[in-house]
Amino acid sequence: MKHLRMLAVASLAAAAAVAALGDASASATVVCKVTEVPCSSANEWAAGTFMSGSLESGTSGIFETTGGAIEETCTGATISGTIENGGSGTSTPKGIAEKANLTWSGCTQAMETTQGGTIEIHHITGTDNGTVTASGFKTKVSLFGISCIYGYGNGLDIGTLTGGTKPTLDVNTVVNSTTFGCPATMKARATGVLTEPSGAAAYVEDE
Repeated sequence: MKHLRMLAVASLAAAAAVAALGDASASATVVCKVTEVPCSSANEWAAGTFMSGSLESGTSGIFETTGGAIEETCTGATISGTIENGGSGTSTPKGIAEKANLTWSGCTQAMETTQGGTIEIHHITGTDNGTVTASGFKTKVSLFGISCIYGYGNGLDIGTLTGGTKPTLDVNTVVNSTTFGCPATMKARATGVLTEPSGAAAYVEDE
């Protein structure tokens, strides 16, 4: 559960850092420092930019069964990574986070990231927001005395990045596990914020 929520937060950090799925087929997306369309190259979040994010102050990550039973909560989570692709008229923003850059704290159960992954942002038509998708991440969490491994697969919709001067990522997603004896699916809910670059604004735009 917790692993789920954390990953969600992790996503947010990376997502907010880089940058949606109103139109899953959209391929032209950029994250801009201001609200402008098209976004000028001087205002685009560029490849190579280091970013970091964490849970919103005063909130916790919630991990629950799809039936609504809360199995774990975490009061802290951080994720950091580098923007690999800033997006363009033919691509979407993508960030990479190694497993060592995704950590959790204040959790009711032990958890660790066993595999890093990528975060991608897709512009939502008519807004400054984007749908955030995650690929490759895997997390091990102790549930009912069992080490359960949950994966995010390829292009899992984890939530919405709301653009602005204080961008936030609201995570609401379901992850899957094939570990015997573990819940096959878990739901994660969390809210994350961009912490680095400090005070940075992010608007998801259709390039």
